[in-house]
Amino acid sequence: MKAYFLFHDKWTEYVKADWAASRFPFAGFVVIEKTRAGLVPFLRRRMRRLGIRKVADEILLRLYYVLFQSRRDGRMLRQFMAGVQRDMPAGYRRPPVHRIHDINSDEAAALLTSLAPDVCVLMVIPILKERILSIPPLGMLVFHPGVTPEYRGAYSPFWAVLNRDFSRIGWSLLRIDAGIDTGVVLAQGGARNPNPLTQSHVFLAHKAHVDGLPAVVEMLRKLQAGEQPRVSTDGRQSHNYTHPGWTDYLKYRKVLKQLRRERTGPGPGV
Repeated sequence: MKAYFLFHDKWTEYVKADWAASRFPFAGFVVIEKTRAGLVPFLRRRMRRLGIRKVADEILLRLYYVLFQSRRDGRMLRQFMAGVQRDMPAGYRRPPVHRIHDINSDEAAALLTSLAPDVCVLMVIPILKERILSIPPLGMLVFHPGVTPEYRGAYSPFWAVLNRDFSRIGWSLLRIDAGIDTGVVLAQGGARNPNPLTQSHVFLAHKAHVDGLPAVVEMLRKLQAGEQPRVSTDGRQSHNYTHPGWTDYLKYRKVLKQLRRERTGPGPGV
């Protein structure tokens, strides 16, 4: 079975893909170097769809994160990912890397057709067009840092914490269809010992991915053996979340304050 790992050109994604490739013989990586035409057109589209107030709310939270949280997260992620790298075999060699600029482009379609994958595992953001997702006969499998169908869409750990749904800070591996994280779930699970008081929603998304990697490898082995693994989602509520904004973050902080009081008693806010 010929498998490829598709992901964005970020150092954290290389570490995750390398760990998986050290356990399963991926034929190669397809790295996406560009996903959108530009920030301004992207924001204009969101404003037309969601309104100026909602987008401004999202931008405010992004600015706050960059100014006050991103540096700490960077240090934590480097330390965490260093542990992932230490867990890889000493003789590991990265498979061939192919680069594209847009997962839905003619360039990507031509490359994937020439590579002829049986299955692809993806850590990507854009919704795939039918001509792309139909290329591998065993499907495009998105490795989503959230438990579906309850937490489809963006920033799943953020919304799970906001809902005090801590057991659903986790991951899902599902076969992509035309919807947003609505495909058949092959495997899913929770992150190990998540701690929202010390770990941001951004860190928790990476942690969920890393904690789910062994199960992804196991699912690939099952597919290779001709099995058809599936997790039943019958009777479960489905919710598609979007990017959080500053007003959502204020509610998030209240949840953290309550959680800290429950664990340590009354004290200063988070």
